[in-house]
Amino acid sequence: MNNYSLSEAAIKDLDEICEYIARSNPKAASKLFDDIRVKCKLLASFPNMGKSYGRFIPNLRGFVVDDYIIFYYPREDGISVARVASGYRDLESLFTDE
Repeated sequence: MNNYSLSEAAIKDLDEICEYIARSNPKAASKLFDDIRVKCKLLASFPNMGKSYGRFIPNLRGFVVDDYIIFYYPREDGISVARVASGYRDLESLFTDE
């Protein structure tokens, strides 16, 4: 069975994103969290579905959910989510700062 795991950075990203959205719309924050979770389950079964972001880090892939990108690495048994970030961010700096 394919599964997914979240890095500490991805957990922090999700917490910050959902907390920010929940200040003005708790239902939207909950829906986004659920949508990301559902998409991670799907990506775990089909890891090559996402776009390649290998220009930042080898083997890095991403998939858009609303205005956010789930960045992940395919594994033999699913995916490892590295980060979740707004697509409006400077994505290159997101990975070069680490």
